[in-house]
Amino acid sequence: MKFLFLYLFIINYLAFSMFAYDKEQALKNRRRVAEKNLLTLCFFGGTLGAWIAMKKLRHKISKDAFKVKFYAILAIQVAVFFILFKR
Repeated sequence: MKFLFLYLFIINYLAFSMFAYDKEQALKNRRRVAEKNLLTLCFFGGTLGAWIAMKKLRHKISKDAFKVKFYAILAIQVAVFFILFKR
């Protein structure tokens, strides 16, 4: 269980950092992080870090296609969580 919390901390830190980096690159009109890479971090557990970055940095909040994919990943993760820890 300790490793799960460590993993979640690291993946969420990475997700937040990648969203922040992408926002910085966007402001400088430089090469951006691919959305599939941002969503991959979310898929592997970084949804909380990504969500915090989206709210705090106001990044990716106007892209409806991205938000649909993001919230679909979140819904799947919530469902899996309740299935695994239903006991």
